[in-house]
Amino acid sequence: MIRMNSIFEEVLRESRLTEAKQLCSGIFWVISDNMDLSDHKLLMFEIPCDVNGIPDNPNYRLELNAKSGTTYNHKNTWENEIKNNSEHRPYNKKSYDYYPRGRIQISNNKAVIYLNPHINQQNFIDEIKQRFGLSTYNIPEVEVKTDGSAHYQCFLDRD
Repeated sequence: MIRMNSIFEEVLRESRLTEAKQLCSGIFWVISDNMDLSDHKLLMFEIPCDVNGIPDNPNYRLELNAKSGTTYNHKNTWENEIKNNSEHRPYNKKSYDYYPRGRIQISNNKAVIYLNPHINQQNFIDEIKQRFGLSTYNIPEVEVKTDGSAHYQCFLDRD
């Protein structure tokens, strides 16, 4: 009985940590030059929002730069933020479409993760969900959509 209580307390503690993260939409890259994507870094540009995808914090890191004006565009963000930021020097000589990437869209109590097929792996999905606050506490439904189109291709898709 004591062991069960300690397990329950551990789960509850982890749950509270997950609950504390703000729900966000936005874009991301999995930065790694290894073919197996080991030793990666998740580079993300998030937009705090509500369950309908409406930004609820006007202090985002960057100006929303997609044509719609409601999110980030991978190419524009890479050209304006990555190439001009010394923090990103190890990979800022690459093109925006070199690394595997994806986006989080949120509307009507549902989050959709669009991503390159190479990063449709449970470890990446779990990390993306955690970092963007996509817990059941924040949003009831999360769908993952692999996008193998030219739009999301990366160095792993090229000869």
